[in-house]
Amino acid sequence: MLLEGKKALVTGARRSIGRGIAQALAEAGCDVGVNDVERDADAEKTLKLIEGAGREAAYFDADISSAEAVNRMFEAFLDRFGRIDVLVNNPYASENRPFLEITEANWDRTLDVCLKGYFLCSQAAARNMAERGEGGSIVSISSVHARGVWANDTCYGIAKAGILRLTESIAFELAPLGIRCNAILPGYMDTEHTFGQAPPQRGSAPDRLHGFIPTHRYGTPEDIGRAVVFLCGPHGANVNGVSLPVDGGLLLGGVP
Repeated sequence: MLLEGKKALVTGARRSIGRGIAQALAEAGCDVGVNDVERDADAEKTLKLIEGAGREAAYFDADISSAEAVNRMFEAFLDRFGRIDVLVNNPYASENRPFLEITEANWDRTLDVCLKGYFLCSQAAARNMAERGEGGSIVSISSVHARGVWANDTCYGIAKAGILRLTESIAFELAPLGIRCNAILPGYMDTEHTFGQAPPQRGSAPDRLHGFIPTHRYGTPEDIGRAVVFLCGPHGANVNGVSLPVDGGLLLGGVP
């Protein structure tokens, strides 16, 4: 219960990595707000998993690329929980297209959600944290695409690289207020892996990736969630402005 009693908001959290983060925070003692653009069966499952950990859960629908929607979401979150101690920026929106086929709409949607949205949410959370004067933690989910290049990832890679620079800027400016800001870079993921089960065995990643992932296994949403808890909790109390790969060592040897 490293974060017992803390209030957390995880954006893009109705499934996959976001769900794993929400579960890990709940198990660490947080009441958790779940954000996404649609309250569907996946979102309901995430809420029940948080409640199953004995914590309070609430859903907040919002398109984080809109400042108006973000402001409404934070007003609703603060009405429900009273304060925010932890923000995790996680949403994903991108289409993998060759550079010459990228449209203005593709570019705008990816950067609006994956970069502008992170900025808007971080600013809104930091304002409440600063007003309370008790500090807080912001973690943004980037990707190994921020540091490596894949085919057809121009928009996504640029957004994820921008997250690292955004993290450094706000970490520097907000540290005097007791607000720590860090980023996590997931690698190849088994996004359907069930939280609480044994991690994938060495060799679970396809053979073609063994030369690139030293652990020879995919990451899981739980891996990312545990890293978030570390960064937000007392064991990470002096960690600030860090971009932490959780990729099995993928970036050590290049990317396929």
